Amino acid sequence: MKKLAVIVTRGGFNNLLQACEWMALAAASGIEVSGYFRDEAAGRMSQTKITELTMSLDYKGREAFVRDLLRQEHKADLSKFLQNAKENGNVKLSVCKDSLRYFDIRPEDLIPELDEVQTAEAFWKEAVLPADQVLTF
Repeated sequence: MKKLAVIVTRGGFNNLLQACEWMALAAASGIEVSGYFRDEAAGRMSQTKITELTMSLDYKGREAFVRDLLRQEHKADLSKFLQNAKENGNVKLSVCKDSLRYFDIRPEDLIPELDEVQTAEAFWKEAVLPADQVLTF
């Protein structure tokens, strides 16, 4: 089975959505996916922050339109999006231990779709080294 490692660092909703879509597509294609959220992306993995539809500056003036479009296309709920990806394929999701400290997030505050809290070194050894391909967002 092919393996894909995905490292997500930027925390804007549009970036998170793109990363989640690529993970879901790969998993549905039979690829084993390991996703790692760190830096600002880790800060968005709490149950309260995951629902914020914050856009990057490139969407300035179009935020409301894009938010409505995402809701219509059922892409506004990232937690549900990740849950579906895991149900439809082999997906393991991790969050950076150090990044949680930066944002003062406790593991019990994280979304349930995350499988573990781990260090970058652990993810490197477990997912990046054996991966056939690595994507970064």
